Amino acid sequence: MDDKDLIDTVRIDPALEEGSAEAKERDRKLLWKIDLHVMPLLMITYGIQYSDKISLSSGAIFDLRQDTHLVGNQYPYLCYLIGEFPVAYFMQRFRIDRILAYCVIVWGICVLCLAACNNLRDLMIVRAILGLAESTVSPGFLIIVTAWYKREEQTVRIMLFFWVLMCCYGIGKAATGNSLQPWRAINVFLGALSLLWGFVMAWNLGTPAHVKWLTDEERELLRLRLLSNKDGEHESGVKVKWNQVWECFRDPQIYFQFVFMLLICTASGGITSFSALIVNSFGFPAAESLALQLPWYFLQTSFIIAIILIYRRYPHKNWSLLISIFAMLPAIIGIFLEGLLPKSMKWGRLIGFWITGPYVISQFLLMSTLAQNVAGRTKKSVAQALTFISYCLGFLIGPQFFWASSAPDYKPGLYTTAACFVLVEMILICWFFGRELRTKRETVLSGKRG
Repeated sequence: MDDKDLIDTVRIDPALEEGSAEAKERDRKLLWKIDLHVMPLLMITYGIQYSDKISLSSGAIFDLRQDTHLVGNQYPYLCYLIGEFPVAYFMQRFRIDRILAYCVIVWGICVLCLAACNNLRDLMIVRAILGLAESTVSPGFLIIVTAWYKREEQTVRIMLFFWVLMCCYGIGKAATGNSLQPWRAINVFLGALSLLWGFVMAWNLGTPAHVKWLTDEERELLRLRLLSNKDGEHESGVKVKWNQVWECFRDPQIYFQFVFMLLICTASGGITSFSALIVNSFGFPAAESLALQLPWYFLQTSFIIAIILIYRRYPHKNWSLLISIFAMLPAIIGIFLEGLLPKSMKWGRLIGFWITGPYVISQFLLMSTLAQNVAGRTKKSVAQALTFISYCLGFLIGPQFFWASSAPDYKPGLYTTAACFVLVEMILICWFFGRELRTKRETVLSGKRG
C-alpha cells in the first residue's frame, strides 16, 4: 500500500473519525442517498406484487369465474413454496439484482397472459409460473436490505415496504367492490405496469458492488460501516458453504421461526381470504362488508407506522419479540369475541374482527429479525427458504378450515385461527425468555473469562 492509499484509508475510515461532526455528516448523506435509490424500488415492487396478487380476486366479480370456470380459492402458493430452495440457490450463485428484475419481468408477462386465459387449465398454468416468479421477492429483498444497511437500520426499512404491502392490499380489497373495469383490462394494466417496472429494476437495483450511482469513496465507506453487522458476504457468486447449511439446521431459532411462521400464516391465510365473508356473517349486508374491512387495514397500517417511529427513535433496541408479544394480545381477544359473542351482538363481533389487525406486526417484525440475526450468506439463504416455505404452507392450510358447510358463521375456521394465535403467543413468550436466559448466561461466562 502506498502513501496515497494509506491517507485515503485514514480519511474515510469511520472508526478513526468516530464522533467527529464531519464523519457523521458524511455518513448521514450516504444513508440518505442509499434510501433515495434503494427504498423506492423495494417499496413500489412490493406494492405492484400485491396488486398483482389481488388481480384474480378482483377479476372474480367481473365474470372471471364464468369465463374461465375457476372453482374455489386456487392461488399459486404451492409453486411459491416449490420455488423457495431453487430461488435461494440461484440468488446465491448469480447476481441477485438481475434475478429479481428478470422475475418481475416474467411475472409482468404472466399477468398480461392472464387476460388471454379462457379456461381453468390456462389460468392455473399462468398462475403457477407467476407463483414461481414471485417467490424471489420477499427473500431477495431481505438480502438486499442486509447488503445496504447496518443492523439497527434494517427494521425500519423492512417495515416500510411491508407498510406499502398492507396499503396496496387494503386499497385493492376495497376497490374490488367498486371498480367498473372488466377483469381482462385489470390484468392488462397490471401486467404492463409490472413489465415496465421490471426493466426499471434491471437498470437501477443492485448490491453495493454493482450499482453505478456510488462513488469509489462511498463504496468503501459503505463497506466499512457494514462491518459491524458481522453477518458475512452479501454479493452474489458465492459458493454454497455446506457447514453453514448444517449449522442452520442445528440453530433453535430457525425452528422457532419456522413454527411461528407456519402458525401465524395459517391464521392469516384464513382470515384474509375470508375476511369479507366473515364480516358478512356478522349480519352486515354484502355491500357494506367490503367497506367495513377498511378499519382493519387502517389499524394494521397505523401500527406499522408506529413501529417505524419507535425504531427510528430507538434504533439500537432489540424489542421485536416484546412488541410482537403485546401485538398478539388484542388479536387473541378479538378472535374470541368473533367466535364466542352471540349473533345479536354484531357490532361487538365486528370490533373483535377489527382488533385482530395488529397480529401482522408480529409476522413482519419476526421476518425482519430473521434478516438481522442470521449470519453467513448460505445460512441466511437456507433460513429464509425454510421461513418462506412455512409461510406458503400456512397460506395453503389456513383457508381449508373455512368449510363451505360451516357458512355463514365459519366457526371451525375462527376456532382454528384462535388456536393458532394462542400458540403463537406461547412461542413468542418462550422465545423471549429463552433469549434473555441465553444472554445472561453469555454475560456471566464473559465476566468469568475477563
